[in-house]
Amino acid sequence: MALTVNWLTKVVYSDASITDLPAHHLALRDLEASASGQLHPEICEWAELDLEGGATLPQVKYVNGYVLEFVGPGPFSIKGNLKCTINDTGVQVERETSASYTTTAIGGSGPSAESIAAALIAALQATTIPVDVQAINGTPVIGSGGAGDEWGPG
Repeated sequence: MALTVNWLTKVVYSDASITDLPAHHLALRDLEASASGQLHPEICEWAELDLEGGATLPQVKYVNGYVLEFVGPGPFSIKGNLKCTINDTGVQVERETSASYTTTAIGGSGPSAESIAAALIAALQATTIPVDVQAINGTPVIGSGGAGDEWGPG
């Protein structure tokens, strides 16, 4: 994703979909930190709501009159909570907001849920799980588990 900005018209140009909101935020901060960018007001504000358990709700909001414009044939998509005006250039832009994110690709990304599940199943299938339904912690169990014949130590 390449971002450029016209500081005089306050238009941020993107030639690709925005699928990683934290990365988009950092790219905007890089533009602001450039020699030209330091002479102009900031492009965006960043907010991150902690949803606990490692989940966060990131949001980027364009401020100070900046707008977003996609360049190229499209279609483009925005995934995440990006609050901004998008200039209409005739290309399709699909917006998909989210309730929360738990991982990001910045600095590397973690394994997907599918790959974790596949690794777990492979590990379980590669070993014998010692199960003895007639004993608990080595102590024999008696009874059928029914009324009047409850399970218990033997």
